Order: sequence, then C-alpha cells, then structure tokens
Amino acid sequence: MLDQFVKQMGAGLEQAAATLGKLPAEEIQQQLHQVAKDTLTKMDLVTREEFEVQADMLAKYRKRLLELEARLEELEKTES
Repeated sequence: MLDQFVKQMGAGLEQAAATLGKLPAEEIQQQLHQVAKDTLTKMDLVTREEFEVQADMLAKYRKRLLELEARLEELEKTES
C-alpha cells in the first residue's frame, strides 16, 4: 500500500513539476497537498472510525460463529 502511494505521488509530482519552478512556495505547497490528497482518495482508504466499526462487527460475528460451532458439536454428540 505504501509503495502504491509513493508511485502515485511520484506520478502526480511529475505532472506538477513543469509548473513548480514558476510558482511561489505557498502555491507549491498547495499543489503538493492536492497531489497527496488525490493520491489517497484514489487508494480508496477507510477512516479509522469505519475500520473500528467493521472490526467490532467482525468480532461479534466471530463470537457468534464460535457459539454456533459449539452448539453444533453438542448436537452431533447427542445424536451419536
């Protein structure tokens, strides 16, 4: 993921390189910020909050799966 970010940043910087020498420092900083933002947007990342919600759901379903597996095992033992 980091390699992808670096490659995309490099590509964006190459596109902006032609105009960077002609711009003031503030404009350069804004363009670099925009390149980084665009690159991260293309990577389709999730927010920390979204990640935590998904992790909580996964933990809940994992617990439920273990409960159901134990119940199934008990049912199979009683049938034998």
